[in-house]
Amino acid sequence: MDCPLYQSAEISALLDSSTLTSPSSVPLGWDGVAVERHIIGSGEKPELSINQHFLILWDTHIAVGESERSPGKFVPYKKLPHTITTCPPGIRPAIRSATEHEVLVCTISRRFLDEVEAELDRRPSSPLHQLYGADEPVLRDLMVLLEKEAEAGGPSGKVYAESLSTALATRLLFAARSLRQPRDNTSSPLPRRVLRRVFDRMEAEFDSDLTLTQLAAESGYSRTHFLRMFRGATGQSPHRYLLELRLKKAASMLASRSLSLMDIALACGFSSHAHFSTAFRSRFGLSPSAFRRKG
Repeated sequence: MDCPLYQSAEISALLDSSTLTSPSSVPLGWDGVAVERHIIGSGEKPELSINQHFLILWDTHIAVGESERSPGKFVPYKKLPHTITTCPPGIRPAIRSATEHEVLVCTISRRFLDEVEAELDRRPSSPLHQLYGADEPVLRDLMVLLEKEAEAGGPSGKVYAESLSTALATRLLFAARSLRQPRDNTSSPLPRRVLRRVFDRMEAEFDSDLTLTQLAAESGYSRTHFLRMFRGATGQSPHRYLLELRLKKAASMLASRSLSLMDIALACGFSSHAHFSTAFRSRFGLSPSAFRRKG
C-alpha cells in the first residue's frame, strides 16, 4: 500500500487500516528503527508476509479479536493494556479485530538487530520466539522514550535516539529468548588515548547531529561496547556528555551581547530555541536570557 513519506510504510502495512495519531520518527532518519502511535480500526486484516521485527505495545484498553490458527479456523485473543506482542519476520496470520485498538508500534530492521546481536559479548544461541501479550517493563519504557523523542521532533539528536534503539534491540534479543540480560559489570573504560579522540571529535563537531555510530567508529569499538566503555570512563552516556559540552559552550557565548539566543542555540547544536532554553534551565537553573542578564 502507498504510504506518505512522513510515516513508516512497514508499520502501515502491518496495521492495515489504521490512523497515525502522533508524529512518526521516520522524518528524523533514525537508523534501523521507527516508532509510531496508531489507532487500529475493527475488522479483518489478511495474512501478511513481513520482513522486519515489530513490537506492539497495547495501550489504554483491552484489545479483543481473533487470530487465524489454521486456514479458516480462528482463535480468540485478548491483549491487556501495557503488554507487548512481537511479530518476527515471517507470516503474520490473518486477524479479526473486534474492537478499536490504540497501539504504540516499533519496527526494527533485520540488519539493525543482526548488527546489535553481533556486537554482544555473550551471544545467545537459542532461536527468537514471539512475545504474546508479555509484561516487559524495560521494552515498554524504551519504546515510550523513543515515542516521546519522535513527538518532540528529535531534539536530543541522533546519539540519544541511536542509544535508545541499541538498548531496545539488545533487550529484545534476550526477552524473545526468555533469557536474563547479563549484568554490565565487567566492562573496562575506554583507554585514555581513545577517549581523547572521541572528545576531540565531539569538540570539533558539537554543533552537528553526531550519531552513535560515528562516535563508536572514532573509538574503534562497536556501538554496544562503546556505550559501556564510555560510561565506564566518564560516568555518563555519550549523549549526556555531548549535551553538557553544548551547554557549557552556550554559557560562554552568552557573554557576547551581539549574539541572539537563536544564533547561540543553532551554533551549539540545539534543534530549536525551545529545546535550548529547556536544557539550559535544567542545567543552570536559569533561562538563557536570565543567565545573560545575571552575567
